[in-house]
Amino acid sequence: MSGEGRDPGFKRRKREDHALVLIRELEENLHDVARVRRLLIELGRYYDPVLGGGIMDVPQQKAVMEALATGRLEDARAVVRARYEAYVRDRAHLGREGTT
Repeated sequence: MSGEGRDPGFKRRKREDHALVLIRELEENLHDVARVRRLLIELGRYYDPVLGGGIMDVPQQKAVMEALATGRLEDARAVVRARYEAYVRDRAHLGREGTT
């Protein structure tokens, strides 16, 4: 079998990292607390083997929700952004540094 019928560009296409999509969505929707809560829960279900825990672990989730509850949008954004940066940095060796 010579691979006929297969898309020759399949391996060249980069898969979107779903966790990065969710983190970006989270950052863009900090004004919608209900949506933020759902996104944080979903991100907590994704395991990050590099850091050994959830993409957004419970302390980070609490920090974001507490900041939003007290009107500190930029503090919430800083927590999300820091987690995004750590997630991307820890994947640089996998060639995913350009997925931002």
